[in-house]
Amino acid sequence: MLPENRDYWIRGDDGQEYGPAGIDELREWVRENRAGLGTEVRAGGFDAAWQPWQSYPELVALLAEVQGGGTGLGGLAGLTLAPYWRRILASVLDFILSSILASPIIYVVMSTYSPNWEEQMVNLLQHPQDPVSSDFRFYLTIGNFISYLMLTLYLSGFYAAHGKTPGKSILRIRVVNHAGQKPSFVQSLTRGIAFSFSFYLLGIPFAYAFFNPQRRAFHDFLAGTCVVEK
Repeated sequence: MLPENRDYWIRGDDGQEYGPAGIDELREWVRENRAGLGTEVRAGGFDAAWQPWQSYPELVALLAEVQGGGTGLGGLAGLTLAPYWRRILASVLDFILSSILASPIIYVVMSTYSPNWEEQMVNLLQHPQDPVSSDFRFYLTIGNFISYLMLTLYLSGFYAAHGKTPGKSILRIRVVNHAGQKPSFVQSLTRGIAFSFSFYLLGIPFAYAFFNPQRRAFHDFLAGTCVVEK
């Protein structure tokens, strides 16, 4: 049973405080995507401390109710959403690590099927306006495919095995599903593919994380995951 007579204040993404609000008004704010997991909440008087939304069991239950009962994020009670800067830095580290793993494979492929690829690459960097042979362009495409495939496998494998990649482990954050557990194999693979696709699109889909209270990017919504502090 959700308490009906308790007043809450929330701190919006703009830093402003809103309230007092009862459960019914909070329910509308959640529906309008103005509040949710990670939103700072103060319950009671002005001397009450600000706490994350998930620190209040009744608000976790409210979130689950609005999102359709079992499809909500009720299992995340007590967890704190990872800050943007740590997620970004972890992603950069993981991209670097996956690129290092992909480099020997790309080198072998390029050296085997395009023996003078190093010379052509130097020429491309020095004279980008010069035409590039169709064969070299084809193997560059293959190299890019290998790079993105390695990134996908790297992310998916670590998510499924540990719920976090080396980059996320260093930054002390992890990926969880709606139950607060590490994602399943299907969720991990979906997240890895969607992340690589977003990276291929210059990271534009990542920006969606800045426009919802749960800080979920495009790949999080597809996979049903969320990134929290360790």
